[in-house]
Amino acid sequence: MKYMPSIDIDLDKHYNATVVIACEKCGHENRHHLKSLALAPDQHLTCQCGADISLGAQAIMQAQQRVSELRTSYGV
Repeated sequence: MKYMPSIDIDLDKHYNATVVIACEKCGHENRHHLKSLALAPDQHLTCQCGADISLGAQAIMQAQQRVSELRTSYGV
């Protein structure tokens, strides 16, 4: 079973989403724009410590859903 990294969503002042992926090994928070992740699902992402922090297509879809809910709650 593939490890599912802990993720969080940040929105900037223009409501563009950034996915924050916490590394299981070192705890470093890695930031990636959701748009770039959605263009290439299942791309290989690596933390600075060398650990695999890749997100699958399902995790990206869940993140997009969370962003949609956040934008709706902000009235955007």
